[in-house]
Amino acid sequence: SGIVLLSPTHLFFLLAIYSSQSLLPCVECSKLCPHKCICYEHADLVDCRDCGFEHVPRGLPLEFLDNMEKLDLSYNKLVSVGPGVFRGLSRLRQLYLHNNKLTVVQQGRKQPA
Repeated sequence: SGIVLLSPTHLFFLLAIYSSQSLLPCVECSKLCPHKCICYEHADLVDCRDCGFEHVPRGLPLEFLDNMEKLDLSYNKLVSVGPGVFRGLSRLRQLYLHNNKLTVVQQGRKQPA
C-alpha cells in the first residue's frame, strides 16, 4: 500500500477530463493547428508532444491562440532549431524541447511581435 505515481501522460489526460472546458481541444482552430498537434482555444498550451516531427511545425495558430504561453515539442525527432522559428509568439514563456535529437539550437534576438 504505497503511493502510486502517474506518468505525465496520465496526469495530462486526467487534467483534461476533470478540468474546465478551457482545456478541451479547439474545434474551430483545428484547421490551423499543426498536423498531429492538439491546440487549446482558451488555454495557454499547444501540445505537439510525441508527433514524430523532424522540424518545428509551421502554422502555429497565432490568431486563435493569442494566450499561448506554452509550446510542447518534447519527444520528437528534432535535430535543430533555427533562428526566428518562434517569431511572432510574443507570449511564449515555456518551450519544451526535451527528449529530441537536438544538436543545434541557434540563438536569435527576440523579435517584437
